[in-house]
Amino acid sequence: TFVDLLMPPPRLLVVSAGDDARHLAALAASVGFRVVVADRRPGLLTAERFPAPIRLVESDAARLNELIAMDDASFAVVMTHNFADDTEYLRAVLRTPARYVGVLGPRQRTMRILDILRADGEVDTSHIYGPVGLDIGTDGAEQVALAVVAEILAVRSGRRPRSLRERVAPIHANGE
Repeated sequence: TFVDLLMPPPRLLVVSAGDDARHLAALAASVGFRVVVADRRPGLLTAERFPAPIRLVESDAARLNELIAMDDASFAVVMTHNFADDTEYLRAVLRTPARYVGVLGPRQRTMRILDILRADGEVDTSHIYGPVGLDIGTDGAEQVALAVVAEILAVRSGRRPRSLRERVAPIHANGE
């Protein structure tokens, strides 16, 4: 007897409907993620900016987890460019079992946010990636999106992100 187990594509929550989030959402959707874009600013949550199949959710941080179900196969990137918003959205996302939580911005900024969150109790940083994305030496929204999606795909595959040149085993083998 053969059984085909069909799993839904992984979910990526993009917390921001800003201009750079458009590139991340589009690229992630194109490689098979179920993308949800959440933002408290309804004017940015439009089908023109984020065409189907990207799901749009108007939400502040307080209601985020009521409106979007995240599981341990989910990924999230917090990237509003607003320190207070990023802090509160990150607080909300960290209450979920998401396996990857990316934070856009410099390391010092992420550390400041985490220090604020630690004032309320212990914070598990093992699945927080900040600054988010692989170090590919580029800049610009499209390149940042590529670096972020590449890092997420590596984490999803259980791989440590690195150059294939460093890999001894064949690229599709499970071992190092």
